[in-house]
Amino acid sequence: MNRVSRIVSAWCLALVLTCWSCSGESSDAKEQSASDKSASSTTSASAEAYANLESEIRELQQTATTQQKMMEVMEQTVSKIKGFIAAYPASEEAKEAGLQLAMIYSSLGEFGETATYLEKYLVDADEADEKTGYAHFYLAESYKAIDRYDEAQKQYKIVIDEYPDLNPKFIAAATAAIDDLPALKQLAVGMEPIPFSVKDVKGKPLSIETYKGKVVLLDFWASWCMPCKTEMPNVIRIHNKFKDRGFEIIGISLDNDRQAFESFVKKNGMEWPQYFDGKGWQNAVADKYKVRSIPATFLVDKKGKIRYRSLRGAELETAVQKLVAEM
Repeated sequence: MNRVSRIVSAWCLALVLTCWSCSGESSDAKEQSASDKSASSTTSASAEAYANLESEIRELQQTATTQQKMMEVMEQTVSKIKGFIAAYPASEEAKEAGLQLAMIYSSLGEFGETATYLEKYLVDADEADEKTGYAHFYLAESYKAIDRYDEAQKQYKIVIDEYPDLNPKFIAAATAAIDDLPALKQLAVGMEPIPFSVKDVKGKPLSIETYKGKVVLLDFWASWCMPCKTEMPNVIRIHNKFKDRGFEIIGISLDNDRQAFESFVKKNGMEWPQYFDGKGWQNAVADKYKVRSIPATFLVDKKGKIRYRSLRGAELETAVQKLVAEM
């Protein structure tokens, strides 16, 4: 799933801020203790504030008409939710808000923050609640993204074993993720990339093992992928800037349409080797690397070790500049 799709999914999953039902004062107020009254008042206040928060966020959503505006709205939403949690830290609504915040961070690819809020949510979550099952799933996804694979596997197994009636797509995803974990462990930062030997679109042998001594960006992309297309000018610029300093790119296309692929490569002057087999998500190299979303990148240093993954924009340029300068 690309970043825009993740953000749109976040609106659907994370921003359905349901106001919890909170009981008010007993009809027999004379028998209620002062402490009970105080607790009831606090609960009612947090419920009202949460309802107002829900309304504010829905109004913000209506203004998210472009990708840039959507990002701005997401930032405002995060700020508002954090403000609510700070104001009502011990309330049930704050716990719910923390879950929503975790989902937003997940959509933004900030998986460390996602894990932090989900861990807090699950401390005393109702294990019989379906929502808890989803929390376990997204915690597993977060752990996987930050290379905490053993913990990810534990969470995936909880989803499969304890929430069999969860949405079948999530059960299938958890099952597939467990199958992918051995390969992902092999692709952790500090490991060597998985070897492959194919022929590029010009019929020349293509193997990452032959690039030792170079800094190599292994770039999984497709001409139909909007975030890939948006990022490509940056990739081209970085390639042109550092290609004479030992920087190379290997493109792995997940296109099905060869004409569309070749047209995009030619139009954009992508001079580096490309592998295309027309199999889309079943691309032979992508399958080895368990690529489930694009763009996906692996930046390999001169010693043939994976040093960075999933870098884009300024972060990619900074990393390439660092690696080409290494002896």
